[in-house]
Amino acid sequence: MKTSVKSILLTGALAMGANALMAAQAVTANDNWLDQFYKAKLGRSSATTEARLKAEGANTAFREATAEVAGPANPWLEQFYRAKLGRNSPMEESRLRTEGANTAFREETTHEARPANNWFEQFYRAKFGRSVPK
Repeated sequence: MKTSVKSILLTGALAMGANALMAAQAVTANDNWLDQFYKAKLGRSSATTEARLKAEGANTAFREATAEVAGPANPWLEQFYRAKLGRNSPMEESRLRTEGANTAFREETTHEARPANNWFEQFYRAKFGRSVPK
């Protein structure tokens, strides 16, 4: 064979080997950028990522005790209500209240840290007869 044919075959084999090595790396590494793109575009993880996380969760010895949280039927209306009135709608509040009552364990409520210098609290109480609204 001529040297040009040999060099073409050698170059092709080298290119195929490099592609195989790069493809193997891409398959085994987690596609973080692809998942972030999918999340930004559609608002949720890709189906393959969700399936992988579900499989990992099934194989763990300790599973998180979280139930599927059902959101409101119309999230746009809930967001509008929250933006307009600054609180959840009555239906959402009742759903959250019943969900909190039905959980096996509840989250501990953290108390706000009050400053040691409470002169404003004392001033407000002296002037208005009640504590400062939170």
